[in-house]
Amino acid sequence: MRGAFRGERRRVANLTVAAVALGLAWGLKVFYSRASFDELRWVLDPTVRLVEALGAGPFELETHHGWLSRVHRFEVVPACAGLNFMIAAYLSLCCGLAHHCTRSRQRVALVLGGAAAAYATTLLANATRIVLAIHLRDAAWSWGPLTPERVHLVAGVVVYSLVLLALYSAASRMAGGNRDRTT
Repeated sequence: MRGAFRGERRRVANLTVAAVALGLAWGLKVFYSRASFDELRWVLDPTVRLVEALGAGPFELETHHGWLSRVHRFEVVPACAGLNFMIAAYLSLCCGLAHHCTRSRQRVALVLGGAAAAYATTLLANATRIVLAIHLRDAAWSWGPLTPERVHLVAGVVVYSLVLLALYSAASRMAGGNRDRTT
């Protein structure tokens, strides 16, 4: 009986983690749908700095609009913020790893740490995607139905998918390793 009660408490705690994560994700989605460039600078500015560090700069700030590379004729605007990816990364971590948590402290760490990991991963994925997009655009690469715009889109999907898989795989291995040590 005691084990069944413990299992039920754990399921409720895991559902609570999922509910909190979904609520935060929904709030971020609503914010993003209405956000201006200035409200998204917390993610766009560090992304552009990474893009520049990776050799695809320099970018100039276009007040209230975005970042512009005159050399590459490329803009980084609110649509480039990657918040949909951040939401997907956050939810995959919180909802996918909650079952590894055995204590409330671990669940709180997952919700908070998942947010930090999703943010950092978004910056890296976005910078990679933008650098790749710049190089593909500069190469004027296209083939049949793959216009430069579609190549940009496909490259973004590939980068985001690979980074999301790598993030979840690494976090899952870490969580599984921690669980093995605590039992």
